[in-house]
This record gives sequence, structure tokens and C-alpha cells, in this order.
Amino acid sequence: MLLAALEEAERQQPDGCMLLLAVRDVSGAVEDFQWAWANPAGARALGHAPEALRGQRLRALMPDSGLGRRLNLLRDVVEAGRPAVDDFQEGSAWLQGTAVPLRDGVLLRLRDITSAVRLEEGVRDTLDWVGNVLESTPDAFFSVDADWRVTYVNHEAAALSGRSQEQLFRQILWQACPELLGTRMERELRQVATGAGATIFEWRAAPGRWHEVHAWGANGNVSIFGRDITARKRAEAERDVLLSQEQSGRREAEALVHERTRELMAARERLVQSEKLAMAGQLAAGVGHEINNPLSYVVGNLQFALEQLESITSPTPYAHVSALREAMEALREAKEGAERIRTTVRDLQTFARAEEPRLSPVDVHAALEFGLSMAMPHLGHRARVEKRFGEVPTAMAHETRLGQVFLQLLINAAQAIPEGDVERYEVTLSTWKDAAAVVVEIADNGHGMAPEVLERAFEPFFTTRPMGEGAGLGLSTSLGLVRSMGGELTATSAPGVGSVFQVRLPTTDAAAPDAQPEEGPDVRIRKRVLVVDDEPLLAAVLGRVLGTRHEVVVVHNGREALELLARDPNFDRVFCDLMMDGMTGMDVHDALAVRDPEMLSRFVFMTGGAFSERARAFLQSVPLPRIEKPFELRILHALVDEAPPRAGSQERPAREPGAV
Repeated sequence: MLLAALEEAERQQPDGCMLLLAVRDVSGAVEDFQWAWANPAGARALGHAPEALRGQRLRALMPDSGLGRRLNLLRDVVEAGRPAVDDFQEGSAWLQGTAVPLRDGVLLRLRDITSAVRLEEGVRDTLDWVGNVLESTPDAFFSVDADWRVTYVNHEAAALSGRSQEQLFRQILWQACPELLGTRMERELRQVATGAGATIFEWRAAPGRWHEVHAWGANGNVSIFGRDITARKRAEAERDVLLSQEQSGRREAEALVHERTRELMAARERLVQSEKLAMAGQLAAGVGHEINNPLSYVVGNLQFALEQLESITSPTPYAHVSALREAMEALREAKEGAERIRTTVRDLQTFARAEEPRLSPVDVHAALEFGLSMAMPHLGHRARVEKRFGEVPTAMAHETRLGQVFLQLLINAAQAIPEGDVERYEVTLSTWKDAAAVVVEIADNGHGMAPEVLERAFEPFFTTRPMGEGAGLGLSTSLGLVRSMGGELTATSAPGVGSVFQVRLPTTDAAAPDAQPEEGPDVRIRKRVLVVDDEPLLAAVLGRVLGTRHEVVVVHNGREALELLARDPNFDRVFCDLMMDGMTGMDVHDALAVRDPEMLSRFVFMTGGAFSERARAFLQSVPLPRIEKPFELRILHALVDEAPPRAGSQERPAREPGAV
């Protein structure tokens, strides 16, 4: 009867489950195992039908397979009476097996972890690739964390310092290289570390040797790139001599003109490099935000699921079912978050892929979605995005270049819109077919361009942005990329109305290719907690984690939070996301500073990366607690437990999970 109930319960489960009975020899020792039953998912994982497994012996059916080679592990589970977990390869798939001892047998659960293994391999390969690139470059590169500890240094930078990579790695920069103290290098790096933005300066590393240094910061880290310009500095010195002799004759004048032309080409190369670094900085901020949100609820859900599973000690079956349902829901949400991270990494790989000269059929919607996913951190707090996609054929294009074009146009639209008024501003993405062309239109109702600016918009090196925020190559480069694909890029604009950019590409009938701590006391004070976050799954995991000990209320935008606090201010702790669409956490702070400043003492701001100037300035000036995504549960609980009691509040011990 129990076996029949198990078969019925596990029949439709996505994970494999099977019952193996021990086969003993005449001395009573376990020499083999025999299948009593397997659900369809478990049989498929082993490459057999459920009926074909029943009654078969493990050593006879699959002596050389992954499961067959784990006979000793299964024997240890039966003889020791302790469960065991093991990962093994079965064919081309990786499985995780959990063996639980039963009376003279084991209950074996199989879970397919192929995607996780492949993802881990991909991450390792990517890190190896980045390391090889940095080590093969002839330029110096190193990075430091918020404590000025060296987190990476390539061999060129180490050689420049006169030390080995081992002597510098994980050392505090100013202690490892005291000769930098009091120099321009120290002043420039410390300014970047305060959030002042990227900087470019010339550095005399040794007598007669000069480097052009690019330094930029992201998430508390500072990266430093140095290119040897000794030859150029020598050329500049020679140019100065020629300038002083300009009146000496025609020959000297011709030499000076030639030198200036060469220097102009070198300056153009520096400007191109500066534009690439600016785009890299924008991508780094956006990717940090895109990964930190799903990573937060992946980590939170996994930790919550583990706590729920470890709490299954009650003999009451209902309590087991309730805890398992909670854990399964948390794990499903964690999987969704992992998929989002995987998609972001895949998009980065697409963006970083080497240029391929050959055009191929491209799904313009997929390329547009890629550009939007990378640009959304810059657009989300400035404007609403509306999609008006029509049914269009594939276009003959270059997938990576087309994604770069759309990313540049979307960031260009974001820069034309001020922060903080999402309801007023809108960016519209439209696609349609026009004769033998696919048309992609990106329109915004931002500041717009005056006629004289529009006339020069695609001119190389023309920019209206402040110095240091781009070299004016974004639109001209985009125009060149579109034309290299046989298409055309045009723009219309008017001041105060907005701008419209259209990309026209030739169509094709071919299909696009497929994309590839310490525990606290047993009795705690039960408190009221408000969670404000526009990421539903992240808000859900915070509510789930904190709800085991406290009363939790969740809202999904700043305006709703202000309305709730006006009606019910009796919350001991408020966790508020810093960057939200529409009304941000900064706007909530400003409103409460006027209406109810006492309430702000209960606030904790959550951030996945402050990538706007306003957000960086806010975090530096507002002395309220903040936590970075992903969170540690110990810190979350501590922040709630340490919240001062409200005046007149009636606090009571928190219930244990499952208590009535």
C-alpha cells in the first residue's frame, strides 16, 4: 500500500524518484540492488522505461554507468543508515542523487543539474578568457577594492612597479607601493574613489618614461589602465623644438605640419578609446543592477528553503507538507532568478563577441530586446518604455553590431531625458515592414535637438555633453555600423518635442539562428516590518524570510508606501529600495523629511548599485543604514531585532514558524 501511494505521489514529479531493494549474499552482505519501482522522470534520467527497470539488478543492467559505479555508496547508505548526496554523469547529463535509507533498501531521488554545471563551466571559461586578455595586453592594468587592496594586477603593471604579481596581490596599494603617496596618482585615484567619475591623466612612472592613465570606479572598486606614451612625449618634445625654429625656413615648417598631423591621428585614437571606456562604464553599472536584483532573491529563497527543510522535525505530516510547499515555492523562484542571471551573462557574451564580417539573418526584435535590457537601468528611472512591435521578417545584418547600435540609441534617448519624472516621459520602440526593408524606430519625448545640433548629430567628435562624458563618436559609429550592413540610420528632432531615430535594414526570408551565522535567542520580539520594492520576487522573499519572526507588509512602489505610512505609521522597521521606477526611495525620503522626519529613523535603504549621480550623492549625504543586494539573512534579522521600540507599542515574542 505504501509503495502504491509513493508511485501515485511521484508519478508526475519533474525530479526522478526510485526505490532500490538490497540484494544480499549467503553471508548477509549487500552485493547488489534491485529496482522495486521508478517514476517516469527517474527512468528517463537513466535512459530506460519504468517497466524495464522494475525487477532489474543494478550491476547487471548498468555496470559501467554513473549510477552503476555508485554501488558502494548505496551499500554504505544501507549499512550505516545515513543518507548521502552525490553528483554523477549519466550519458551527457549531470545528475544529483540523494539516497535515503529505508528498511533493507534506499529511496533514491535524482535531480538534473546539467544547466548548473554548464553555467559554472561557462563562468570559469569567461574568467579565464578575461585573465588571458589582461595578461596578453602590452598595457598596464590593475584594480583595487574599497579598502585599496589590490584585487588584480597584470604582469605589465607589476613590472612597472618593480615588484612581482605575488608581492602586490591582496596587498594595500599605498603600503605595497609607498612611492605613490603624495603624488598625482594618489590624488586622482582617491578622487575617483569618492564617486567623482572617470579620469584621464598623464603619469611619469620613471625618469624618461610616461603613461596615459585611465581610472574609473564602479561599486566601490577602482580600475586603472595605463598605456605607454613615452614615444609620444618624446615626439611632443621634438615638436616644441620645431615650433621654436618655425621661422628658420620652409623645410622646418613642413616637418612641423607633418608632426602635427601625426599627433592628430594619435589624439583621435585616444578619443576613440575614451568613448569605449565610457560605454564600458555604462554597461558595468547596468549589468550590476540587472544581476543584483535576481541574485538577491535567488540567495534569499535558497537560504529560506534550507531553513524550512531543516525545520522538518515535527511528527505531524501536515507540518511536513506545509514546510515542503514553502520550500518548493522558494526554490522555483530561485530558479527563475538564476535564469535571469544566465540571460544577462548570455547578453554580455553577445556584446563582447569578436566582430564577424559576414552578415546573416537576424531577428531585429531579439537584438532590440538585448539593447533594451542593457539600457534599462539608465531608462527605468527616467521614462516609461512602450513597445509597438509589428510582424516583420528577419533582416540581413550583424547581430552583435546591431545590438550595439540599439544600445547606443537607447542610451542616447536616456541622456535626453531628466531623472525623476517617469510619468511625463516616454520612449517608444516600434517595428514594421516597408517594402523590402525592416524599420526599427526609437522615439523619445525628451529635450530634443535644435536644427543646428541635429545637422551635426552624426558628425564624428561632435558632442553637446560635458568634457569627459564621451567623445561624440556614438552616433557616428552607429551610422557607420548600420551602413556596413546595407542599411540607413536617420534622425528627426525638435527642441522640447523629442527625437526619433529610424534604422532601416534589408530583409531576408531566411530564419534567424537559435540563441544559445550565529543563531539569535530562541525568543525574539515580534515587530512590524514594511518592505518597499518594485521587484515582486525580491519583495516576496523578504516578506517570506522576515515573516517567520515578524509581521510583514509588502508594497511595490514609493507612492503606495507614502499612502500606507500616512494611514498606518506603526512600523518598527522599513526596508526601502533606493532605485525604483516612478517614485524612487530618494523621493520617499524627501517626502518624509518634510512630513514625518521621525519615521526616517526606522528606514533601511536597499541598493543593487547606485549608478546615477543623484543616487551616489544621496548615499554619501544621508546617514541612514543601507544594505547591498544580495542580502545576508543574519543582517536582515539583526536590523529588525535592533530596531528601537515604538512609543506605546505592545511588542510580544515572535512565534516560531508553524506556531498557532
